[in-house]
Amino acid sequence: MSFVYSILLSVFVLFSHLSYSQPDWVLRKEKDGIFVYDLKTDNAKFNSIKVETELTGRVEDLVYLLMDVETHIKWAYGTKSAELLQRISDKEIIFYKVINSPGLVVSDRDLVVRLKVIPDPASKSINIESIAIPDFIPPKQNLVRVPLSNETWIITPSAAQKLKIKYVLQVDPGGALPPLLVNLFVTKGPYETFTNLKELLKNKMVD
Repeated sequence: MSFVYSILLSVFVLFSHLSYSQPDWVLRKEKDGIFVYDLKTDNAKFNSIKVETELTGRVEDLVYLLMDVETHIKWAYGTKSAELLQRISDKEIIFYKVINSPGLVVSDRDLVVRLKVIPDPASKSINIESIAIPDFIPPKQNLVRVPLSNETWIITPSAAQKLKIKYVLQVDPGGALPPLLVNLFVTKGPYETFTNLKELLKNKMVD
């Protein structure tokens, strides 16, 4: 009886481990100090994206660039246009963005985002949450509304004029895009976005 019990206990422990084990982030690109990862999960069609890097600049300048939505065309990959819809407070806004499609046969995307800046005094970091609110305005002709986009930024000063960045994105671009095709190009947008941000922050340092 004890032998059977031992077998059952071993099986239970094995399945418990499998049930609670978390999938790992996979490094897809490393260049110029920018690390781009993706994560495949069973409950999402599209891989999540994570970027870790260190930028030279001031916290306030980076937060300004994120909240100054009209200038997103200068740094956010694929941004065709962006406009402020509502300023809720000095730390919370709602904005609208149109994203260029990378292919001629794919419609451009648009999305409405609620962005909130959340200071964390304990860790001296700034958390930024950007969540898509697709029903905030009616759909627009010839554009596919992005139904899901969750972005989180953790910005932590690490030394004089140095910022540690952890960025995570979960997105569903909507429409009939094949997940396999989208997942093949997950590194291009994040890498170019953070390359552009790096240059803009450097320029602000000398303004």
